[in-house]
Formats: sequence, structure tokens, C-alpha cells
Amino acid sequence: MSDIYHLSNISVVVDNNILVDLFELGCMNLLFSAFESVTIPKVIYDDEITLEIKDLLSNYDFQLGNLNTVIGLETYATLVNDIDYKRLSRYDRVAISIAKENSYYCNSNDKPVRKACERLGVKFTGILGVLGRAYVKNTITRLQLFAFLDELISDKTSCFIDIHLVEAFKVDIEIIKSEGV
Repeated sequence: MSDIYHLSNISVVVDNNILVDLFELGCMNLLFSAFESVTIPKVIYDDEITLEIKDLLSNYDFQLGNLNTVIGLETYATLVNDIDYKRLSRYDRVAISIAKENSYYCNSNDKPVRKACERLGVKFTGILGVLGRAYVKNTITRLQLFAFLDELISDKTSCFIDIHLVEAFKVDIEIIKSEGV
């Protein structure tokens, strides 16, 4: 899993929950500095993203993604027709399918999305991956990282994340950064 922190040229397909988290933390710039390419599914951009976040996104380079290949369309069909994926929304299915067809990371905090990615061989990460990558790339300091993490588990954001997961991440990211692998 540490490849998310050390590989270069990583591209992501971003779900709305990540954009909301970064907006609430006031650090949308980290998404665009941490990854070489950011794609937002057009359907998510059109239907789910608030005007405030769209206004902020206008300051950054990103692509609006659609399903363009047989791989993407077949993945979408699997996600629609397989009972194991019934908890996924249309938006989730599109994000996963775009990630699959482009060999991008799917960037979402939603557990059903992450489970589907795992089953389909799609790499994935969440808000911790964005923050951790920014830290390992020296875009933010340890102090800034820990402040963002503390804010994520507070009532100041709408992020639903387990405090134990965040505390374990704080230890793990220090090891990952020190390894530099």
C-alpha cells in the first residue's frame, strides 16, 4: 500500500466525499499537488458537487471523466448487474469504472467503493492517502498533517472516520516517510 506514497505519476479519479473533506479542511490544493492528474467523473461534477466547491475547483487543472472504453463499460455493467455491488450508487460505479479503464487510483472514503475496487483490482485510496502523500512529498509538514487529521476526527468536518484508524495512520505514515521506499 505504500506505493501510493512513493510512486510518481499517480493519477486519481475523485469521488465527491474527498472533495468535500478537502474543502472543509481548507486544503483542496493538496489533491492537485499530490497527484499528477485528477479526474472528476462528469456525472459527479454535474450532480453532486456544490457551487462553492465548483468555484474553488475552477482554480485547478482537472479533467471531467466519462466512460470511454470497452473496459470501462464492461466494468460498469458488472457493477450494475452483480448483486455484490448493490450498495454502490450510480456515481460510485462510474468513478470505479473510469479508474479501471485508465488504471488510475479511485479516491473515495466509502467502504463499499473500496471493497468493489479491491475485488476488481482497482487501486484505491481515501482522504488519508491524499494527506499522507502530501506529507511524504513534503508539501505539508508533520504539524500540518496532524492538524488536518485532528480536524478530520472532530465535529468541524462531515468526515466519518474512525479515530483508531487515524491514530494508527499517524504511526504508519511516519514509518513510511522514514523508509523513503
